[in-house]
Amino acid sequence: MSVIHYIRDFPMRNPIISLITFILVINTCLCSSASGQKEFGFKLPGKAKKIEIPFEQHNNLIIIPVTINRFLTLKFILDTGVESAILTEKLYADILDVNYIREIVIDGPGLVDSVEALIANQVTFGLPGGIIGQNMNMLVLKEDYLQLSENIGDDVHGIIGYDIFSRFVVAIDYDNSILTLHDPDRYKKSRRSVEVPIAIKGTKPFINATIKQDDQEATLDIMIDTGASHAALIDYNYLDGVSLPEKTIETRLGRGIAGEIPGYVGRMDSVKIKSFDFSKMLVSAPFDGAYNKVIKRGARVGTFGGELLNRFNVTFDYPHGKIYLSKGDNYYEAFEYDMSGMALNATGENLDTIKVVNVDKGSPAYNADIRKGDIIHSINGKSLRYHTLSDIYNLLQSRDGRRIKCKIYRDGEKMKFRFRLRRVI
Repeated sequence: MSVIHYIRDFPMRNPIISLITFILVINTCLCSSASGQKEFGFKLPGKAKKIEIPFEQHNNLIIIPVTINRFLTLKFILDTGVESAILTEKLYADILDVNYIREIVIDGPGLVDSVEALIANQVTFGLPGGIIGQNMNMLVLKEDYLQLSENIGDDVHGIIGYDIFSRFVVAIDYDNSILTLHDPDRYKKSRRSVEVPIAIKGTKPFINATIKQDDQEATLDIMIDTGASHAALIDYNYLDGVSLPEKTIETRLGRGIAGEIPGYVGRMDSVKIKSFDFSKMLVSAPFDGAYNKVIKRGARVGTFGGELLNRFNVTFDYPHGKIYLSKGDNYYEAFEYDMSGMALNATGENLDTIKVVNVDKGSPAYNADIRKGDIIHSINGKSLRYHTLSDIYNLLQSRDGRRIKCKIYRDGEKMKFRFRLRRVI
């Protein structure tokens, strides 16, 4: 029997904070396994060497279409931090009439005592380009505890990871939003990319990185997590010789099934991966004791997420224990945090409305009298009818002093508010 840990950790304000790290404690084995002599797992069609798949980017996350049982196509997050595919809404599993083999209870101390889920087997997954995965397992949540669609601002109903990364060399072109799945035996790396060793622990990829803070230095074994939207999340309680940045802001790193996840956000002086060196990178740090609510199983020290990864074009080569990095279009962009003080979600039948779910005291939005529960029609003329929630996040962390105009509905009354963005970290 194995124990599998995941945690849901959604951003309360912007894509800097981890979006998808969630904890489920499951006393069973979810890894896909063959039944008798049946084939299982993903395969490229015919003699194909590679297949290219366009993807969407939301909150620094990679969203791909996945077809279940050759019938229903849904959007899934591609996440190096999960072992087996997860379907977040049971309704779709009921429509597909999947075969359940057991029901499980996931312990979640805190606001939620437990979460119920079902394990389905003999599931067929399909990816664009004729890629088929047969006789695979899938975890189905009995309720939509994660609320991916509201937090991402698009209809996203699942997460998939190791089933893909273990079968292919996976090249992520963040610049052009193209995912390429290669036959591992016939892949040749680009001469322009930098080869970096990784260790696959369990099903997760780990990399060595060096961080510096106030003349202190430490080399970390840190997990690479495409399913987290932050740049870095580190538990400083496990580090010797390197302290939390002196200047931080106290905030909510997210909300998990066990309740609020408190912590700090600060800036590290330097983060070095092989020949790549970043200064003043944002880091999220959970409070002492909150670590197990935030970090995925096995990632004792922490994770690097999409806000860092999307500065590269990244190729994962699990079969040979390597990743290949090349500088992307965003490589030299500064790391910025939300400057408004508002936490936002998408709401409405078509996810085309912005709802204020929290306002920090003393923030520009708070001082302008924007309140929790307000419905935002538009921000600087942008609405979810024509823009994504990521576009709104990018606007709110764009420039210190930028003027912001909000059109808001409150108790049926249309109101207008103005304030200027203010850099807090």
